[in-house]
Amino acid sequence: MKQSEEMRGWRLAYARPSRRRLTSPVALKYAPTIDAREAAVGIRPGQPFLLSPTGRPDIDVSLFFASDTFTRLAADSQASYAMDLKVFLSFLAVQGVDWRDATHDDLADFEFWRRRDDRNPRRVSAAKFSRELAAISKFYSWQQHRGTVSRSPVVMVNQGKPAGPRSLRPELLPKSVRSTRVKWLTPRAYVRWRDIGLGGYLPDGTRDERWRGRNDGRNLALAETLWSSGLRLREGGSLVLAELPSFASELQYTRGRVSESVAKGGRGRDFWISGRTLKLIDNYCESTRREAVHRAQREGRYTAITTKKVVDRVDHRRIVHYRDGDGRPATVPLDNLDWKDRLDFFVEGESGLEPWMLWLSEAGLPLPYRTWEAVFSTANARCHGLGVDIRCHPHMLRHSFALRMLVALIYTHDLRMGITAAERREFRHLFGDPWVLVQTMLGHANLATTRDCYLEPVSGLQVELFLNSDPADGSLIDDLVSRVAQLSPRIQDSEDRR
Repeated sequence: MKQSEEMRGWRLAYARPSRRRLTSPVALKYAPTIDAREAAVGIRPGQPFLLSPTGRPDIDVSLFFASDTFTRLAADSQASYAMDLKVFLSFLAVQGVDWRDATHDDLADFEFWRRRDDRNPRRVSAAKFSRELAAISKFYSWQQHRGTVSRSPVVMVNQGKPAGPRSLRPELLPKSVRSTRVKWLTPRAYVRWRDIGLGGYLPDGTRDERWRGRNDGRNLALAETLWSSGLRLREGGSLVLAELPSFASELQYTRGRVSESVAKGGRGRDFWISGRTLKLIDNYCESTRREAVHRAQREGRYTAITTKKVVDRVDHRRIVHYRDGDGRPATVPLDNLDWKDRLDFFVEGESGLEPWMLWLSEAGLPLPYRTWEAVFSTANARCHGLGVDIRCHPHMLRHSFALRMLVALIYTHDLRMGITAAERREFRHLFGDPWVLVQTMLGHANLATTRDCYLEPVSGLQVELFLNSDPADGSLIDDLVSRVAQLSPRIQDSEDRR
């Protein structure tokens, strides 16, 4: 399927109430009743919907997005499933096949095109196709249950040994799927990527005179936030001002709290962020962010937002006390505010109303967390253009944080504590081994997830430390991570040692 053909496919959109005053005569005519009419047919704010190649919505597809089967999925899974269905339905449309008539052969053609067709410049991995297949299977199972289709194109087959328990799996499910595709950066590689990609430096360490980055402070502060805390992009990219820990000069790391509605799986947790990062955030708030706020205030951007809520305070129980658009007082738990809710919350600043969210666009408006993907892509393109072969995406910074912490904890437990084996066992009994501590910092629900992600690069580290340790060596954790990188092709390091 060529790019020109993709443009004739389905389009993905979201039902979101307008946050601005409307001026179009058509919009003004229908706006007063649109929210009520959407609610009457079960369309919720933020719900995805697909427009067919004719520009019309498909009722049966829209009903799936409104179903309990779909709405029980996590917010990120809903977005992924909607995009996966868009790709599959667009493929069928280009082939002239109505999705209700799709067969197993059509799905097999889709699998070939997605994974193995040389004419497709954007082929996907086995893991990615497996996730797409899960979305397609759930969609057709639901449609089959309600009688929209008589059969699903996803053919299921038995798996398992004859003597053991048997289960069903899609016939087209790839057989060799890595459960994790984790990649890391060493501290040295991260600093090189950060300085060149986000900071406007050249590979030789000098400032690029042609650099016109207007958001250096913001972008560097966000990258350092993810690098030093291990927060997911949605968690770090959705922070509000009240969630920033207070800087304590006597502490290297300060504790904060991730709210339930932005944490994965709704599991709120503590996080730790470095004092250096908090200083960078403070510098951003006092410079770039303040300028963006003043600009937006002068141009009346905040006045034009009709859905804003003004925060008065957050009490000790993390309850947000605010005033709605009509000035009526109301409360909501901070843990209940997801990233979309936070876009509408404002606080009274020194010069008037300003967004409650930390990260703002140049226009002074809250920055949806997915916008950061484009910032990282631009940084990667800049590095590539300057001959620096380092790529980074936001989640890689979380993985890199975890690897650094794991290496540091293993090093501390095995060499630096100066205690006996019995005392070490007692310490681990009280506080947990390095794996448990990293699991706590990352917020993984299951210790197996932590081990699956990070066992490969550190599997020989304890033997390495035992055989090569020298009390007078004074090796730093950064050097240990670089040594680990030499043994794992999935860790990016840099030869630059400036």
